[in-house]
Amino acid sequence: MANFRRHARLHLPSHGPGKRPAAWLAVAAAAGLLFLTGCTPETKYKWLSTFFDGVPRPGATNAVPARVVETNPAVSTNAVTPPKPVAPPNPKTVHPPYTAGNCTACHDEFSQGMKGPLTTVCFACHDNFLAKAKDKHPPVDSGECMDCHEPHESPNKNLLKHTGNALCMDCHDDPLAKGKFKHDAVANGDCTDCHDPHASANEKLLKKAVPAACYDCHDDFTKGKKDSHQPVADGDCMSCHEPHASDNAHLLTKKGSALCMDCHDDPLAKGKFKHDAVANGDCTDCHDPHATNNKGLLKKAVPAACYDCHDDLTKGKKVTHQPVDDGDCLSCHEPHASNQKGLLTKAAPELCWDCHDNFLEKAKFKHDPVEDCTSCHDPHHSDEQGLLTKAVPALCLDCHDQKDLDQVKGHAGMAGRSCMDCHDPHAGDNANLLKPGLVKPAPAPAAK
Repeated sequence: MANFRRHARLHLPSHGPGKRPAAWLAVAAAAGLLFLTGCTPETKYKWLSTFFDGVPRPGATNAVPARVVETNPAVSTNAVTPPKPVAPPNPKTVHPPYTAGNCTACHDEFSQGMKGPLTTVCFACHDNFLAKAKDKHPPVDSGECMDCHEPHESPNKNLLKHTGNALCMDCHDDPLAKGKFKHDAVANGDCTDCHDPHASANEKLLKKAVPAACYDCHDDFTKGKKDSHQPVADGDCMSCHEPHASDNAHLLTKKGSALCMDCHDDPLAKGKFKHDAVANGDCTDCHDPHATNNKGLLKKAVPAACYDCHDDLTKGKKVTHQPVDDGDCLSCHEPHASNQKGLLTKAAPELCWDCHDNFLEKAKFKHDPVEDCTSCHDPHHSDEQGLLTKAVPALCLDCHDQKDLDQVKGHAGMAGRSCMDCHDPHAGDNANLLKPGLVKPAPAPAAK
């Protein structure tokens, strides 16, 4: 402005008091014309240089160039170092109306005020993305476009005030600050990779609804699977996972089995005996949390899942219990907890009656050990017929005394014979569990 006044004084003739010089009228007319024709630096220069000398071109400075003194470096040490070249400024993004000098596209013609509310002014050129959106970014909804955008020019794309997530952090807390485990998409990316900064048809301003947004990076693990976890089938990824950061591995909202208990009953709560794999482990040790081809979302089908910890009970044995041979461990055992030893679904012999006939129900005499089938039978496998734990008579002698048996009439001559040749091992209608035919019928009463 000082230069402006100095040049004006040099070129304007002086007049008497109270008279308006013609040159001043010309300046006023030029200034009015300048306003009407635009306000770009190049336009200003053209018009001002018409009336004034020494108007600097746009981008020029009044700085005096540094004087370089040539000296003999061998004699003098006061040589002036030439200035280092200055890197050109970063390219700017410029608002098209501003580039064109069309100030009145946004501003009132006779003031610096806006022609109307920002949403009205901006939507004169830009699409009205608020019209059909369900979820709206509050600054956008309230018409505060300049909370995020510069109106004229910016060193950043889209005229943004800051780049990347730094702009979002002006209002939002850093979602990564309190989480030990970070979502790579958030830590290495930009908020707008997932979120629309203006408005969206989806909750949380997501560009796509969950799970489609997740499947942009993650595989759709429900494809080709027979059984899916209900939250996964419903597309509700965030019922289990945090989208930004978490203190738990895999961005889980809670750690381990505690997360499962949000929906499922505690499988250990009603069982006196606990499966160690459940009590000491994690549900996902056995179950896939997303989808699988096995019942119960098991990672492996039974019995392969069981054999990850237990020995394969079918190997090296001559006789196998049918449910074991079929791989149906859960026909007899609870997988989580039970009130019966061995995690049995029922106490013996009721459990056995699910498949076998109840031969005790109508019998007069019962073999004492029969109330516990596993006292004589192995429930899984054996080298003996009938799944016996030992061969007869060794099995019988676990309870009976050989000396006592020898004193019984006829037993001394039974060498090499099986106890079951004469006795029913479970129950019968005859004393000593003798088989029918070995007991002489009672004599008929004498005729009178």
